[in-house]
Amino acid sequence: MPRSLALLLAVSLLAPAWAGDKLIPVSPAQRAALRIATAPMVAHAGAVTVGLPATVTVPPAQERVVAAPVSGLVTGVRVAEGETVRAGQALATLRSEQLTAGQRELAQAAVQLRLAEEAARRDEALFREGIIAESRLQASRAAHEQARAALDERRAWFRLMGLSGADIRAVERGERLVDSVTLAAPIAGAVVERTAVTGARVEAAAPLFRIARLDPLWLEIQAPAEVAAQAAKGQTIRVPGTQAKGTVVAVGSSVSAAQTVLIRARVSNPEGQLRLNQNVEARIEGLTGARQWRVPARAIVRVAGQNYVFVERPGGFEPEAVKVLSQAAQAAAVDGPFTGEEKIAVEGVAALKAAWQGMGGE
Repeated sequence: MPRSLALLLAVSLLAPAWAGDKLIPVSPAQRAALRIATAPMVAHAGAVTVGLPATVTVPPAQERVVAAPVSGLVTGVRVAEGETVRAGQALATLRSEQLTAGQRELAQAAVQLRLAEEAARRDEALFREGIIAESRLQASRAAHEQARAALDERRAWFRLMGLSGADIRAVERGERLVDSVTLAAPIAGAVVERTAVTGARVEAAAPLFRIARLDPLWLEIQAPAEVAAQAAKGQTIRVPGTQAKGTVVAVGSSVSAAQTVLIRARVSNPEGQLRLNQNVEARIEGLTGARQWRVPARAIVRVAGQNYVFVERPGGFEPEAVKVLSQAAQAAAVDGPFTGEEKIAVEGVAALKAAWQGMGGE
Protein backbone atom coordinates (compact mmCIF):
# COMPACT_ATOMS: atom_id res chain seq x y z
CA MET A 1 0.00 0.00 0.00
CA PRO A 2 1.39 3.45 -0.86
CA ARG A 3 2.62 5.40 2.15
CA SER A 4 0.26 8.35 1.48
CA LEU A 5 -2.79 6.04 1.34
CA ALA A 6 -1.78 4.30 4.55
CA LEU A 7 -1.32 7.68 6.22
CA LEU A 8 -4.76 8.91 5.21
CA LEU A 9 -6.37 5.65 6.34
CA ALA A 10 -4.67 5.78 9.72
CA VAL A 11 -5.67 9.39 10.24
CA SER A 12 -9.26 8.72 9.31
CA LEU A 13 -9.40 5.90 11.83
CA LEU A 14 -7.89 7.99 14.61
CA ALA A 15 -9.69 11.30 14.10
CA PRO A 16 -13.10 10.43 15.65
CA ALA A 17 -11.54 9.41 18.95
CA TRP A 18 -9.62 12.68 19.20
CA ALA A 19 -12.38 15.22 18.65
CA GLY A 20 -12.45 18.02 21.20
CA ASP A 21 -9.21 17.06 22.94
CA LYS A 22 -5.77 18.74 22.59
CA LEU A 23 -4.03 15.44 23.18
CA ILE A 24 -3.70 13.33 20.05
CA PRO A 25 -4.27 9.72 21.29
CA VAL A 26 -1.94 7.26 19.60
CA SER A 27 -1.89 3.58 20.50
CA PRO A 28 1.27 1.47 20.14
CA ALA A 29 -0.22 -0.21 17.06
CA GLN A 30 -1.11 3.13 15.50
CA ARG A 31 2.32 4.48 16.36
CA ALA A 32 3.95 1.59 14.55
CA ALA A 33 1.64 1.93 11.57
CA LEU A 34 2.38 5.65 11.23
CA ARG A 35 6.10 5.03 11.83
CA ILE A 36 6.26 7.65 14.54
CA ALA A 37 9.67 7.96 16.20
CA THR A 38 10.73 10.27 19.02
CA ALA A 39 13.94 11.85 20.27
CA PRO A 40 14.76 13.63 23.53
CA MET A 41 15.03 17.41 23.73
CA VAL A 42 18.61 18.68 23.59
CA ALA A 43 19.10 21.79 25.70
CA HIS A 44 21.56 24.55 24.94
CA ALA A 45 21.25 27.17 27.63
CA GLY A 46 22.11 30.66 26.49
CA ALA A 47 23.41 29.86 23.02
CA VAL A 48 22.27 29.68 19.46
CA THR A 49 23.77 26.38 18.39
CA VAL A 50 22.81 26.31 14.73
CA GLY A 51 24.62 28.51 12.28
CA LEU A 52 23.38 31.92 11.27
CA PRO A 53 24.22 32.95 7.70
CA ALA A 54 26.98 35.57 7.56
CA THR A 55 29.18 37.27 5.00
CA VAL A 56 32.80 38.19 5.63
CA THR A 57 33.57 41.87 5.00
CA VAL A 58 36.43 44.23 5.78
CA PRO A 59 36.01 47.17 8.19
CA PRO A 60 36.08 50.44 6.22
CA ALA A 61 38.95 51.79 8.33
CA GLN A 62 41.13 48.88 7.17
CA GLU A 63 40.93 49.41 3.42
CA ARG A 64 42.35 51.96 1.02
CA VAL A 65 41.82 52.66 -2.67
CA VAL A 66 44.83 53.67 -4.76
CA ALA A 67 43.62 55.83 -7.63
CA ALA A 68 45.41 57.44 -10.56
CA PRO A 69 46.52 60.92 -9.41
CA VAL A 70 46.61 62.15 -13.03
CA SER A 71 45.52 60.83 -16.39
CA GLY A 72 48.19 58.87 -18.19
CA LEU A 73 49.55 55.53 -19.34
CA VAL A 74 50.18 52.60 -17.02
CA THR A 75 53.73 51.55 -17.92
CA GLY A 76 54.18 48.84 -15.32
CA VAL A 77 52.26 46.85 -12.69
CA ARG A 78 54.32 45.26 -9.93
CA VAL A 79 51.80 43.35 -7.81
CA ALA A 80 49.01 40.87 -8.47
CA GLU A 81 45.59 40.51 -6.92
CA GLY A 82 45.76 38.55 -3.68
CA GLU A 83 49.37 39.50 -3.04
CA THR A 84 50.42 40.80 0.38
CA VAL A 85 52.14 44.20 0.33
CA ARG A 86 53.85 46.41 2.89
CA ALA A 87 53.19 50.10 3.41
CA GLY A 88 55.11 52.15 0.84
CA GLN A 89 55.67 49.24 -1.53
CA ALA A 90 55.54 50.15 -5.24
CA LEU A 91 52.36 49.01 -6.96
CA ALA A 92 52.51 50.49 -10.45
CA THR A 93 54.15 53.18 -12.61
CA LEU A 94 52.12 55.84 -14.40
CA ARG A 95 53.47 58.10 -17.17
CA SER A 96 51.63 61.37 -17.68
CA GLU A 97 51.98 64.53 -19.77
CA GLN A 98 50.34 66.43 -16.92
CA LEU A 99 53.42 65.85 -14.81
CA THR A 100 55.61 67.74 -17.27
CA ALA A 101 53.24 70.70 -17.38
CA GLY A 102 52.90 70.66 -13.61
CA GLN A 103 56.66 70.70 -13.11
CA ARG A 104 56.95 73.76 -15.32
CA GLU A 105 54.36 75.49 -13.17
CA LEU A 106 56.24 74.41 -10.03
CA ALA A 107 59.52 75.84 -11.32
CA GLN A 108 57.78 79.09 -12.28
CA ALA A 109 56.17 79.33 -8.83
CA ALA A 110 59.60 78.87 -7.22
CA VAL A 111 61.06 81.66 -9.37
CA GLN A 112 58.13 83.95 -8.56
CA LEU A 113 58.66 83.39 -4.84
CA ARG A 114 62.34 84.27 -5.07
CA LEU A 115 61.53 87.47 -6.98
CA ALA A 116 58.80 88.37 -4.47
CA GLU A 117 61.21 87.80 -1.57
CA GLU A 118 63.81 90.07 -3.15
CA ALA A 119 61.23 92.77 -3.84
CA ALA A 120 59.94 92.59 -0.28
CA ARG A 121 63.46 92.90 1.18
CA ARG A 122 64.25 95.83 -1.10
CA ASP A 123 61.06 97.66 -0.17
CA GLU A 124 61.72 97.01 3.54
CA ALA A 125 65.05 98.85 3.18
CA LEU A 126 63.56 101.69 1.11
CA PHE A 127 60.76 102.15 3.64
CA ARG A 128 63.21 102.39 6.54
CA GLU A 129 65.03 105.13 4.64
CA GLY A 130 61.75 106.95 4.03
CA ILE A 131 62.00 106.69 0.28
CA ILE A 132 58.70 104.79 -0.35
CA ALA A 133 55.28 104.94 1.25
CA GLU A 134 54.04 102.25 3.63
CA SER A 135 51.33 101.25 1.15
CA ARG A 136 53.98 100.10 -1.31
CA LEU A 137 55.65 98.02 1.40
CA GLN A 138 52.33 96.41 2.26
CA ALA A 139 51.76 95.57 -1.41
CA SER A 140 55.21 93.94 -1.60
CA ARG A 141 54.51 91.88 1.49
CA ALA A 142 51.14 90.77 0.09
CA ALA A 143 52.74 89.76 -3.21
CA HIS A 144 55.34 87.77 -1.27
CA GLU A 145 52.66 85.87 0.67
CA GLN A 146 50.71 85.14 -2.48
CA ALA A 147 53.80 83.74 -4.18
CA ARG A 148 54.52 81.56 -1.16
CA ALA A 149 50.95 80.20 -1.16
CA ALA A 150 51.15 79.44 -4.88
CA LEU A 151 54.40 77.49 -4.41
CA ASP A 152 53.00 75.58 -1.42
CA GLU A 153 49.99 74.63 -3.53
CA ARG A 154 52.18 73.25 -6.32
CA ARG A 155 54.34 71.37 -3.79
CA ALA A 156 51.26 69.80 -2.21
CA TRP A 157 50.03 68.72 -5.65
CA PHE A 158 53.30 66.92 -6.36
CA ARG A 159 53.30 65.28 -2.95
CA LEU A 160 49.88 63.87 -3.84
CA MET A 161 51.43 62.57 -7.05
CA GLY A 162 53.88 60.59 -4.95
CA LEU A 163 57.03 62.63 -5.61
CA SER A 164 59.55 62.80 -2.79
CA GLY A 165 60.74 66.02 -1.20
CA ALA A 166 64.13 65.64 -2.92
CA ASP A 167 62.45 65.31 -6.34
CA ILE A 168 60.30 68.38 -5.70
CA ARG A 169 63.30 70.50 -4.67
CA ALA A 170 65.23 69.33 -7.75
CA VAL A 171 62.32 70.37 -9.98
CA GLU A 172 62.18 73.78 -8.29
CA ARG A 173 65.88 74.30 -9.03
CA GLY A 174 65.37 73.17 -12.63
CA GLU A 175 67.80 70.29 -12.22
CA ARG A 176 65.57 67.55 -13.61
CA LEU A 177 62.08 66.72 -14.82
CA VAL A 178 60.16 63.48 -14.35
CA ASP A 179 57.53 62.10 -16.71
CA SER A 180 56.25 59.25 -14.55
CA VAL A 181 55.11 58.62 -11.01
CA THR A 182 55.24 55.47 -8.89
CA LEU A 183 52.06 54.56 -7.02
CA ALA A 184 52.77 53.11 -3.57
CA ALA A 185 50.70 51.12 -1.09
CA PRO A 186 49.33 53.46 1.61
CA ILE A 187 48.96 50.64 4.16
CA ALA A 188 50.18 47.10 4.69
CA GLY A 189 47.67 44.46 3.65
CA ALA A 190 46.45 42.36 0.75
CA VAL A 191 45.61 43.50 -2.75
CA VAL A 192 41.94 42.51 -2.86
CA GLU A 193 41.20 44.20 -6.17
CA ARG A 194 43.36 45.26 -9.11
CA THR A 195 42.13 47.04 -12.24
CA ALA A 196 45.48 48.44 -13.38
CA VAL A 197 46.72 46.83 -16.62
CA THR A 198 50.08 47.53 -18.22
CA GLY A 199 49.63 49.57 -21.39
CA ALA A 200 46.20 50.90 -20.50
CA ARG A 201 45.39 54.59 -20.40
CA VAL A 202 43.54 55.77 -17.29
CA GLU A 203 41.80 58.97 -16.28
CA ALA A 204 42.58 60.96 -13.18
CA ALA A 205 40.92 59.50 -10.04
CA ALA A 206 40.34 56.12 -11.71
CA PRO A 207 40.66 53.38 -9.02
CA LEU A 208 43.58 51.04 -9.77
CA PHE A 209 44.05 49.00 -6.58
CA ARG A 210 42.11 48.22 -3.41
CA ILE A 211 44.21 47.19 -0.44
CA ALA A 212 42.79 45.84 2.80
CA ARG A 213 44.12 44.62 6.12
CA LEU A 214 42.38 41.26 6.63
CA ASP A 215 42.74 40.81 10.37
CA PRO A 216 40.41 41.47 12.11
CA LEU A 217 37.37 41.24 9.84
CA TRP A 218 33.66 41.90 10.09
CA LEU A 219 30.85 39.38 9.90
CA GLU A 220 27.58 40.70 8.49
CA ILE A 221 25.09 38.28 10.09
CA GLN A 222 21.50 38.00 8.92
CA ALA A 223 19.57 36.88 11.99
CA PRO A 224 15.85 36.31 12.55
CA ALA A 225 14.24 39.15 14.43
CA GLU A 226 13.73 36.89 17.45
CA VAL A 227 17.48 36.22 17.66
CA ALA A 228 18.38 39.86 17.13
CA ALA A 229 16.07 40.81 19.99
CA GLN A 230 18.29 38.76 22.32
CA ALA A 231 21.64 39.86 20.87
CA ALA A 232 23.71 42.65 22.40
CA LYS A 233 27.11 44.23 21.99
CA GLY A 234 29.96 42.27 23.47
CA GLN A 235 28.51 38.80 23.01
CA THR A 236 30.93 36.19 21.71
CA ILE A 237 30.87 35.12 18.07
CA ARG A 238 32.45 31.98 16.68
CA VAL A 239 32.72 30.56 13.17
CA PRO A 240 32.47 26.74 13.34
CA GLY A 241 35.32 24.95 11.63
CA THR A 242 37.74 27.84 12.07
CA GLN A 243 39.66 29.54 14.86
CA ALA A 244 37.89 32.83 14.14
CA LYS A 245 36.41 34.38 17.26
CA GLY A 246 35.13 37.84 18.11
CA THR A 247 32.34 39.93 19.55
CA VAL A 248 29.14 41.61 18.45
CA VAL A 249 29.74 45.30 17.74
CA ALA A 250 26.33 46.38 16.43
CA VAL A 251 22.75 45.14 16.18
CA GLY A 252 20.60 46.62 13.42
CA SER A 253 17.54 48.69 14.21
CA SER A 254 15.53 47.73 11.11
CA VAL A 255 14.14 44.52 9.64
CA SER A 256 14.73 43.51 6.02
CA ALA A 257 12.10 42.26 3.61
CA ALA A 258 13.15 38.73 4.58
CA GLN A 259 12.38 39.59 8.23
CA THR A 260 16.01 39.41 9.26
CA VAL A 261 18.11 41.89 11.23
CA LEU A 262 21.74 42.71 10.51
CA ILE A 263 24.12 41.84 13.35
CA ARG A 264 27.70 42.99 12.84
CA ALA A 265 30.60 41.31 14.61
CA ARG A 266 34.34 41.88 14.63
CA VAL A 267 36.29 38.62 14.50
CA SER A 268 39.93 37.64 14.43
CA ASN A 269 41.28 35.95 11.32
CA PRO A 270 44.20 33.76 12.39
CA GLU A 271 46.17 32.27 9.50
CA GLY A 272 43.79 33.90 7.02
CA GLN A 273 41.13 31.22 7.44
CA LEU A 274 38.36 33.66 6.52
CA ARG A 275 38.29 35.27 3.09
CA LEU A 276 36.67 38.48 1.96
CA ASN A 277 33.06 38.02 0.72
CA GLN A 278 33.03 34.41 1.96
CA ASN A 279 29.66 33.05 3.12
CA VAL A 280 29.98 31.32 6.48
CA GLU A 281 27.90 30.25 9.45
CA ALA A 282 28.24 32.21 12.67
CA ARG A 283 27.34 31.14 16.17
CA ILE A 284 26.36 33.67 18.83
CA GLU A 285 27.08 32.60 22.39
CA GLY A 286 25.62 33.89 25.62
CA LEU A 287 22.24 35.06 24.37
CA THR A 288 19.97 36.24 27.12
CA GLY A 289 16.39 35.14 27.56
CA ALA A 290 14.66 31.81 27.83
CA ARG A 291 16.36 28.46 27.57
CA GLN A 292 16.89 27.24 24.04
CA TRP A 293 16.68 23.81 22.50
CA ARG A 294 18.13 22.08 19.50
CA VAL A 295 15.63 20.01 17.50
CA PRO A 296 15.74 18.36 14.07
CA ALA A 297 14.30 20.67 11.45
CA ARG A 298 11.87 17.93 10.34
CA ALA A 299 10.29 17.90 13.81
CA ILE A 300 8.81 21.38 13.29
CA VAL A 301 5.46 21.93 11.61
CA ARG A 302 3.87 25.25 10.74
CA VAL A 303 0.16 25.78 11.15
CA ALA A 304 -1.65 29.11 10.75
CA GLY A 305 1.58 31.06 10.91
CA GLN A 306 2.81 29.39 14.11
CA ASN A 307 5.51 26.74 14.59
CA TYR A 308 4.85 23.59 16.64
CA VAL A 309 6.50 20.40 17.76
CA PHE A 310 4.65 17.30 18.94
CA VAL A 311 5.58 16.38 22.52
CA GLU A 312 5.11 12.80 23.65
CA ARG A 313 2.58 12.47 26.49
CA PRO A 314 1.00 9.43 28.17
CA GLY A 315 -1.35 7.99 25.60
CA GLY A 316 -0.34 10.16 22.66
CA PHE A 317 1.19 13.45 21.54
CA GLU A 318 0.47 17.09 22.30
CA PRO A 319 1.25 20.00 19.93
CA GLU A 320 3.40 22.65 21.64
CA ALA A 321 4.03 26.09 20.15
CA VAL A 322 7.70 27.06 19.77
CA LYS A 323 9.60 30.10 18.58
CA VAL A 324 12.20 29.29 15.94
CA LEU A 325 15.31 31.33 16.71
CA SER A 326 17.40 30.08 13.80
CA GLN A 327 17.31 27.20 11.38
CA ALA A 328 19.75 25.30 9.17
CA ALA A 329 19.17 22.43 6.77
CA GLN A 330 19.15 19.70 9.42
CA ALA A 331 18.57 21.42 12.77
CA ALA A 332 16.90 24.40 14.37
CA ALA A 333 17.22 26.33 17.61
CA VAL A 334 13.85 26.91 19.29
CA ASP A 335 12.51 28.56 22.39
CA GLY A 336 9.66 26.88 24.23
CA PRO A 337 8.26 25.94 27.65
CA PHE A 338 10.19 22.71 28.09
CA THR A 339 11.92 21.15 31.06
CA GLY A 340 14.36 18.99 29.13
CA GLU A 341 12.66 15.74 30.10
CA GLU A 342 10.38 15.72 27.08
CA LYS A 343 10.61 13.68 23.92
CA ILE A 344 9.32 15.02 20.63
CA ALA A 345 8.23 13.34 17.42
CA VAL A 346 10.94 13.37 14.77
CA GLU A 347 9.38 10.85 12.35
CA GLY A 348 5.73 10.52 11.39
CA VAL A 349 5.28 14.25 12.03
CA ALA A 350 3.14 14.75 8.92
CA ALA A 351 0.66 12.14 10.14
CA LEU A 352 0.38 13.80 13.54
CA LYS A 353 -0.16 17.19 11.90
CA ALA A 354 -2.91 15.78 9.67
CA ALA A 355 -4.57 14.08 12.62
CA TRP A 356 -4.44 17.25 14.72
CA GLN A 357 -5.98 19.36 11.96
CA GLY A 358 -8.56 16.67 11.35
CA MET A 359 -9.71 16.93 14.98
CA GLY A 360 -10.17 20.67 14.69
CA GLY A 361 -6.60 21.72 15.59
CA GLU A 362 -5.34 25.24 14.94
